[in-house]
Amino acid sequence: MRFSLKPRSLIFLMAVVAVSFMPGRSSAAIVLNELLAAPARDWNGDGEVDYKNDEWVEILNTGNLTVDLTGLYLKDATGDAYHYGFTGSLAPGETMVVYGSDAVAWQAANDAGSSGLSINNGDEMLELWRDIPDPRVLQVVDFVPIPAHAGASDRAMGRLPDSLDWVLFDSLNPYSGDLLPAGTGCVPSPGVPNSCDAVGVEDLSFGRIKVSHGMRN
Repeated sequence: MRFSLKPRSLIFLMAVVAVSFMPGRSSAAIVLNELLAAPARDWNGDGEVDYKNDEWVEILNTGNLTVDLTGLYLKDATGDAYHYGFTGSLAPGETMVVYGSDAVAWQAANDAGSSGLSINNGDEMLELWRDIPDPRVLQVVDFVPIPAHAGASDRAMGRLPDSLDWVLFDSLNPYSGDLLPAGTGCVPSPGVPNSCDAVGVEDLSFGRIKVSHGMRN
């Protein structure tokens, strides 16, 4: 993938490869699967459009066993603070969506501020960490850089099934440039399997959001 990263991010990527338990994404069971950094509509279904609350990140269980999500956290490459801590479990093939409003609620419950997911709209690194205290396990489970063109309004970024490459789900804000991840015309799909099937915007609004909320614990 041809992403544009600052030197600090390149150093971080080298460190991730060194400490992570996986040589590549394919060996991990829980992976980052889709994200949207710059919402311009009511993605979380609360009746309001909010730049913080309507951001979202989707994870996917690519393995064959149900995975306990306790000890998994979302953060960015700036600082050490976690933005969201997972609970519950995820069955094989299932997805789970975290909205910015979920992150705000988790932060309030854990005296961790109120920044939400805090996904910058470009030159950002989203990270999934495992942090278990006893015995101590601290490792990067998955990560993805988010270049500026992927952080445009209502332009999601994700993986198509059985692919390791990230693409743009940009039907709501088409991208015609030649940078990677490339534009596809795919529809953003929080909480449902990623695909490029033709689906109307109305079909993925509150009804789909309710489905994705039902998957959360």
